[in-house]
Amino acid sequence: MQAMQSTRRAQRGFTLIELMIVLAIVGVLAMFAVPQYRAYLIRTKVVDGLNLAAPAKMAVSESILAKGATDIDPTKTGYSFTASPDIKNVTAISIGANGVISITYGDIGADATGKTLNLVPTDSGSAISWACHPASTVTPPPATAGTLPAQYAPENCR
Repeated sequence: MQAMQSTRRAQRGFTLIELMIVLAIVGVLAMFAVPQYRAYLIRTKVVDGLNLAAPAKMAVSESILAKGATDIDPTKTGYSFTASPDIKNVTAISIGANGVISITYGDIGADATGKTLNLVPTDSGSAISWACHPASTVTPPPATAGTLPAQYAPENCR
């Protein structure tokens, strides 16, 4: 009778080694998951900036269609970015030479804070397409390259 009770007692709960193994596995998984999740959060903030640049893209597109070329005067597009307290991820959106739109990000995390992503228009005659240019790994970088690390750019921008 005592042997049966001691067997039952020994089978209750987890041993310390089993709990330590589970904690080690959870720790290893967290070691990989947390940095990936942070990069994902930064990419969502970058996409927010791309969405906010839609009016600037429209202004540049209309100017290109009116002139028939991409060498437009940025001051004549009629676009200006107005910062507001509701916009936390983007500090500025500006139109530069040849219709290049530069999105400057605020405090979006890691080494992406204060960096820029450039949108470059291409006029094919029948349509205007946009290419986004994060930081370039080529030396010297192209004139249209932004400063945002490519790992934080959306998939179609890399």
